[in-house]
Amino acid sequence: MEDLTHQSYKELYDVEIPDLNYFLRQIDCREGCPVHTDGRGYMLALHAGDLLEGYKIARGPNPFASICGMICGAPCEIACRRDRVDKTLTIRAQKRFLDEWFGLSKEAHIRSLEYSYARGSTKPTPNNLKIACIGAGVASLTCAHDLLRLGYAVDVFEMMPLAGGMLVYGVPTYRLKNAIALNECAAIEHLGAKMHYNIKIGRDCTMQDLLDRYDAVFVGVGLWKSRELPIPGADHPDIIRGIDYLRVRCVGEPWEIGKNVIVIGGGNVAFDVARTAIRSGADKVTLICLESRDEQTADEFEIEDGEEEGIQILNRVGPIHIERDAKGQVTGVRVQKISHLFDYQGKFAPKYMDESQFVIPCDSVALAIGQSLDMSLFDGWKEKESLKVERGVIQTEPETGRTSHSKIYAGGDAAFGPALFITAIRHGQNAALSIDKDLRGTTPYTEYMAEFTEINPMRDKTYLRTPWALPKMQSAAQRVHNEDMVEYNYTYAEAHQQANRCLQCHISPVFDGSLCIQCNGCVDVCPTNCLKQIPLSKLNFLSDSGRVRTVVDHYYGVESKTMHDQELDALGTLMLKDEDLCIRCGLCAEKCPTQAVTMDAMRYSFRHIG
Repeated sequence: MEDLTHQSYKELYDVEIPDLNYFLRQIDCREGCPVHTDGRGYMLALHAGDLLEGYKIARGPNPFASICGMICGAPCEIACRRDRVDKTLTIRAQKRFLDEWFGLSKEAHIRSLEYSYARGSTKPTPNNLKIACIGAGVASLTCAHDLLRLGYAVDVFEMMPLAGGMLVYGVPTYRLKNAIALNECAAIEHLGAKMHYNIKIGRDCTMQDLLDRYDAVFVGVGLWKSRELPIPGADHPDIIRGIDYLRVRCVGEPWEIGKNVIVIGGGNVAFDVARTAIRSGADKVTLICLESRDEQTADEFEIEDGEEEGIQILNRVGPIHIERDAKGQVTGVRVQKISHLFDYQGKFAPKYMDESQFVIPCDSVALAIGQSLDMSLFDGWKEKESLKVERGVIQTEPETGRTSHSKIYAGGDAAFGPALFITAIRHGQNAALSIDKDLRGTTPYTEYMAEFTEINPMRDKTYLRTPWALPKMQSAAQRVHNEDMVEYNYTYAEAHQQANRCLQCHISPVFDGSLCIQCNGCVDVCPTNCLKQIPLSKLNFLSDSGRVRTVVDHYYGVESKTMHDQELDALGTLMLKDEDLCIRCGLCAEKCPTQAVTMDAMRYSFRHIG
């Protein structure tokens, strides 16, 4: 046997033996989406001209599909492997095209209920179980949507006069029209949700009241309490809390603001406040944040759009004092430069530079440095200690929505802190699944079916040459005077062209070892260097739960454990493919002189069992 000392340091390759789940995971946009929306599927349907099928795929896993088309943070685009070629696909914008084609009216959203992939139906048999959802944001309403389809009676309690949560009261109207969000919410109400507006838990009724009346309670209230800034002068009533400012301005109500505004913060909310202030009449808006440009948590497009609209960004400065005149009016913010934000252990520990203070003049200051859970939610509940709340959020199991209290489930920002709203939708789905398991003892699962079909490797290569293009947007000069949506939709021609850029990650090269002559032509022609032939001795036989050894032993009819490296290498070689690099160009199959490489398309379907 080979010396174990040698085995400990020689280079080995970890390998995964493909199965159905493996091929499903190669659809990177689907894997990147928290609710597993098949972006590839609806883009290919769009490109084929079947817009209804495209919409069905986009709507199926997501009761707020049209919202995704407008403002989603698009983790699907971050996951997209098209960036190996040039730029990732414009998946969100193509979803918007399909959404608007189908319709954004209340009636259209009600029709869309039939296309949901969620278990149950739009006309379920009542199961005589009652659920209370606190908050009418996306997490709560998604939970309600999934439970209603299973026959539950769901009551939704919302402290504001309208549904939608942050979609209506936190997202500026230049990014999302309130009517679009409200129409999607109305569809869930049509499904059977009973809405109770202007009801604040902890004020109008207690958590105990709900626990006594309902079989389970879901908490999805969001983070509505602004974090305070512990510096002199910041506790005064004239200091604007950013989340409160947006809550008022997003529904079109007035809020008098100064002409020279400073916004403290560097995240998306800070930019929403700053850009809204410009649209509210501010002549100058300065955003100051502790982070450097690379460290800012705001989305890059928010930063770029804000700069285009005239927002001045000062990085690596920290506020230390709110300056006021003799009458107590705000005159500026004293700041100090920061040399670094984190210590050598990566912990947040801002280091201020000596003799670097200066004052930035202003007449209004807004805080947007984060939000926390409004703990008054639990007022009057004698057993509130039974629900663990740490670091400003309810302690919740990420995959189930279960909390420390057996009848309380949670999701969205209240459970996991600020995140993408598509993530909050997933939280609502997880909680609905857990509630149903816990109350009815169900054990549902999803059954996948797939077929693989060999296709012509001579693919039309225009998909690799189609240029990237975002939807058009109003100029900055137009945008700053517009509180309506400033991003235009694709035309059909534009959407069709951009859909053509999809790499079609359901297509994969398949290798037949019995036909391979080891000419290495496929390796040589690969434009991304995703293919490699290696001797068997460089294979980590312990990877993939030991299945690698089973496959090798079965294929060659040997017992590899008893063999030396030289004996293994004499058997043959292994073709490896790096899925992260493959762009599905098919050149390997075109080049192969023996047709040992073919391009196979996986087409899958699924159904829910239980």
